[in-house]
Amino acid sequence: MVRIVSSWFQSELGESAGSQTTKRGAVQTLLQIFRLLYLFAESISLCILYEWRPLHQIDGKEKDISSELGIAALALTAEDYASSVQRSDDNDGGGTSRHTMTDAAAINLAERSPRFEDASGHANVTVQLGDTAFLNCKVLDLQDKTQVSWVRRHEQELHLLTVGMQTYSTDSRFSLHFQHPNDWRLQIKFARPRDEGIYECQVSIHPPRIYTVRLIVAVPSVEMVDDHGRVIEEKIYKTGSTIELKCVVSKVPGPTANIMWRHGLRILNYDTSRGGISVKTDLLPYGAVSRLYIANASQRDAGNYTCNISESSWTTVVVHILNGEHPAAMQHGQSSSSERRPLVISMLVVVMASWFFMWKCSFSR
Repeated sequence: MVRIVSSWFQSELGESAGSQTTKRGAVQTLLQIFRLLYLFAESISLCILYEWRPLHQIDGKEKDISSELGIAALALTAEDYASSVQRSDDNDGGGTSRHTMTDAAAINLAERSPRFEDASGHANVTVQLGDTAFLNCKVLDLQDKTQVSWVRRHEQELHLLTVGMQTYSTDSRFSLHFQHPNDWRLQIKFARPRDEGIYECQVSIHPPRIYTVRLIVAVPSVEMVDDHGRVIEEKIYKTGSTIELKCVVSKVPGPTANIMWRHGLRILNYDTSRGGISVKTDLLPYGAVSRLYIANASQRDAGNYTCNISESSWTTVVVHILNGEHPAAMQHGQSSSSERRPLVISMLVVVMASWFFMWKCSFSR
């Protein structure tokens, strides 16, 4: 169709060769409009044919065919439009100012198209197990009828999470929390290891703009250790001594001071009812070391002590308080050495007596 229209206009130009140059420029512009309409129709047909974002395997890698075709069409359109403007300016006797204004308008049009504030197009987000993850997607120059959606990519499957302000995920932990002026932020509560993976923020234009976020869920390590760094499950103290417990937190996204100490169900960090309780926490690049001190220990201080940084990351140690007994009497329910001594002596007496009678019998023979 474009060729037929082009031939007709060229024949008209041949018949009126003596017309003004502005008429020729208008004809060239009209031809470019027909070419733009043709390319637009071709892009729509390709979009329908390949169903939104077709992925073809080429040399073992996925390749977005429709996106490349759309970009090529846009590049061809821009090139043809620039050529048309240049020819029109030449025919009009050199319209330098008009050409400059046209280029500026094209640049402004490109800047007004939706785009992401982060030009890199991707980001990594690390969240601690059990915490809330926030995935940011800041979109500039978003048009009124353009939608922003979040999807999760799992292997070759895409799972729709949100479209605009609406949430479509069946998991209630996922929701869209828009932050003024342009942040379409996805919120994931109580992050779990299975939430790790690739999330895409998509802007509904053709070809679609995509911002990729990789979510990493860090599982902390919480351990109760002794003075030598060995993991312990119980400790024994005498009445009147000072209880000293050491908790080491590691494998977290950054320094954390949110370490809570409990005795049973009672929180000790801010306890003032007993007195003599103090907590000292040293921050590390990827964790912390927290120490609990309880002065003048008594029987009421015995029991389970828990160190935790969240509801899903904690460890417990059992503390025994002795009233002057030897600590060995409390280890794993074993008897003390003083209790075993009479039994050993009795066994020795029986063995020696047996040997004596056997020797006497053999001597009498």
